[in-house]
Amino acid sequence: MKKTLIFIASLAFGTAISQAAVLCSTTFNRTGTSLDTVTVNTVSDVGLTSSTSISSGDFSKSSSGNDLLASGSIPSSVFSPNANVGGTGNNTWSVSFTFTNTGSQDMMISSIDLSMIGFTGAGAAQNGGNGVANNDYVGGYEGNFNKPVDMTLSIDGQTDQTLTYNGSTAASGTTGAWTGIHTGSFNYNDFLLKAGESLTITITASNNSAYNKGCFAGLTGIQINGELLVPEPATASLGLLGLAVLMMRRRRA
Repeated sequence: MKKTLIFIASLAFGTAISQAAVLCSTTFNRTGTSLDTVTVNTVSDVGLTSSTSISSGDFSKSSSGNDLLASGSIPSSVFSPNANVGGTGNNTWSVSFTFTNTGSQDMMISSIDLSMIGFTGAGAAQNGGNGVANNDYVGGYEGNFNKPVDMTLSIDGQTDQTLTYNGSTAASGTTGAWTGIHTGSFNYNDFLLKAGESLTITITASNNSAYNKGCFAGLTGIQINGELLVPEPATASLGLLGLAVLMMRRRRA
């Protein structure tokens, strides 16, 4: 029995408190102009999952219809709403994704990385012509080659955050590049997502006041970062001590 207690104690003191991790990464595959042609691919080693599709109730835009752009050379990896964000109509679009912790351990969310790319109504990568000077935009270029778009991330129970992304994909007045993906990080004060619970994030693209000519903006990826929580040593010790007491009682019986 003494050996059993020693073994249990060693397990208790070897328990880690938390592990920093990329909790999940989400990408897209679009084959047409309607929502049902979009596949959402979420990869996670810790059980943070999402739906594989986007429903009509999870997407909206101020311009008519729920259609996407698939013309020109837009890569299939771009979720590409057909809405010239800002511009004369002050257009916006919004999309929501729900992530569920299907694992057995709680998670602490510390940040969410959002990747976007700008394009034109003709389906070309957005160039920087007739842009504005960089004002610390996500992916900003030197000179007047920036077409800012505001991206707002909303989560229930958390303060909305807005980052201004550069919709231009290259520091050029005539030519854009599909490699010009810009990634910004929305940081949080470690909020809890318990095992079995879900969180819904809503991304809204809207006009930035520094640029009034409009820019099409698409998503290329979402990454949720944080920590995977495991029992603290004290918690594990109490549980294992209870197990040891139960074993002793059974032996005496």
